[in-house]
Amino acid sequence: MKSKKLALLRNLCILVVSLLLVAAGVGCIYTDQLLNKIHYTDDGESQAPANPVFPDGNGNEAVPGGADVIGGLYHDDAITNILLLGVDDYQASDSGRSDSMMLISVDTRHKKLKVTSFMRDMYVAIPGIGSNKLNAAYSLGGGKVAGAKKVVTTIEANFGVDIDRFAFVNYKNFPKIIDRLGGVPITLTDKKDRYGRTEADLINIYSGDRNKVHTGENTLSGLQARYYARIRDIGDDQERTLRQRKLFESLVGKLKTASLPAIYSVLSDTLNLVTTNMTKDEVLSMASNSLTYLNYPVSQNRVPADGEYEGKSVYISQNSPPASVLVPDLEKCRKSLAQFIYEDDLPEQVSG
Repeated sequence: MKSKKLALLRNLCILVVSLLLVAAGVGCIYTDQLLNKIHYTDDGESQAPANPVFPDGNGNEAVPGGADVIGGLYHDDAITNILLLGVDDYQASDSGRSDSMMLISVDTRHKKLKVTSFMRDMYVAIPGIGSNKLNAAYSLGGGKVAGAKKVVTTIEANFGVDIDRFAFVNYKNFPKIIDRLGGVPITLTDKKDRYGRTEADLINIYSGDRNKVHTGENTLSGLQARYYARIRDIGDDQERTLRQRKLFESLVGKLKTASLPAIYSVLSDTLNLVTTNMTKDEVLSMASNSLTYLNYPVSQNRVPADGEYEGKSVYISQNSPPASVLVPDLEKCRKSLAQFIYEDDLPEQVSG
């Protein structure tokens, strides 16, 4: 019995810490005291699928059928979409912006984990507010739970896929998580910014860690990994979102081999910093199949992809200079995102 409890603890830790963002993790249930550290919120709108939120992953058949269009959004009960937000709030009075937005699709129909990054500088319609950069939806929506809900509705309205759940965490906690795990392996490229500085150079200058890294394979500390995920000077936001997805994959691999005490320490320190509209039962349900899900191959995607946007300068407000934005081709983005998540199980395309 004790070994089964430890296995459940490890499985739950691995999956939920992995899935709830480059910046954080949610997850381990061993006692109610630990589970209750997570901030659960009933947003009053999200509804779980009729079938269990996380269908069985132990070799049983997936939920029958395929994707359907419900309320104008693609939905499949065998695929759970969780929006993960990494939030920066630089001042106590500042609601912050969602600096990272990744949609994790737990696809039990095709047996894959799918990671989609949404570029923060996309110029989109924010429901009830107006057009702005996507990462402004969080702050304009009021920050915290209200802000997370606004990001969800903005992505749904613009890109036509149903988002089942969300979770968010502040970036300031990220280094602690990585350091508790003994660092994370990352291969730094030799690409340079306009001043000739590589990823390693920028990390050495700006991360705040006195230890130096180099081009090639490294084990990044928490401070180094956080800055790596934020680099924008090399390749702009396209390369930045790729780095975040690479870091996510590396975290998954690291957590698979981490010791139970290390994982427990991470969760004990950080669970109280995570907010989600998942329920305790949903977290437990996902945990019971966590090792199965983590053995799924990981596929990566970016919205908008190359050829699906146009760079422009627009006036977002009358009192500010023009801002550089990415104007997405919504028809192309909707089609490619739906194909990535739902593959060939698509009904007639959602109308724009």
